[in-house]
Amino acid sequence: MLTARAATTPDISSIERKDHTTTAPDGHTVNIAEFRSETTPASNKEPSPAIFYIHGGGMILGSVDMFTPGIKQRVHLTGIPVFAVTYRLAPEFPDPIPVTDCFSGLQWLSSHAAEVGVDPAKIIIMGESAGGGLAAGTALMARDQGLNPPLRKQILIYPMLDDTNIEPIAGIEPYATWNSGYNLTGWTALLGKARGTDEVSPYAAPARAKDLSGLPETYIDCGQLDIFVHEDVQFAARLMAAGVQTELHIYPGQIHGFNMYAPEAQYAKSATENVKRAILTV
Repeated sequence: MLTARAATTPDISSIERKDHTTTAPDGHTVNIAEFRSETTPASNKEPSPAIFYIHGGGMILGSVDMFTPGIKQRVHLTGIPVFAVTYRLAPEFPDPIPVTDCFSGLQWLSSHAAEVGVDPAKIIIMGESAGGGLAAGTALMARDQGLNPPLRKQILIYPMLDDTNIEPIAGIEPYATWNSGYNLTGWTALLGKARGTDEVSPYAAPARAKDLSGLPETYIDCGQLDIFVHEDVQFAARLMAAGVQTELHIYPGQIHGFNMYAPEAQYAKSATENVKRAILTV
């Protein structure tokens, strides 16, 4: 899927990258890559919204570099800068390290917003697949630790939320680009022997969260033939029940990563436009 993303998404040459760093609680240096159109530098505009982006890869692979073409395309489509965090991957760095790295990056963006031309009250946290799960976990952590101002919105693209979802799903497994076996591998790498037990933190597996109130406005989308579809629908329903303004899209007949594999297909175009609208309405 990552190769498909790089092959099908054009590199936007007008988007510049600048790297920033912060320090995680254990002393590790966390990199945050800023992507911004060179025609609208931070110094030339009023403070703008920003996207804090967390890449996917099943908790075990992926990098900001792999997702750079898609990140640049999003900056091009929206005009909004993206700050993409590099988090350490499992199994070498199990929970809570990945989500803690992400939260450290978010804290940096919030506290340095003025320096990079960002309105700290208009930060959107966004991620795809495992990155969507980490975005949801980071949003929970931001709520619980009192990030101020709070996040404006979370955009979760087919997020990986539930460590107990490891059994093949009839009607989906034959079409799954990320299947139950891969899911078991990813969650076990992140959680080890704790996977499936009561020891799992909601910051690692947000479907475990008991209380979803007080979270930012949420956008979720997923394909009908994605193994995450049921957990994503349930999470959206629980958010709504908790009083969180929530928008959910399920795309008929679509697989995990459908927008990356076939970006010119009608449902992929619809998803791109819906995400663009969600970003621009902050």
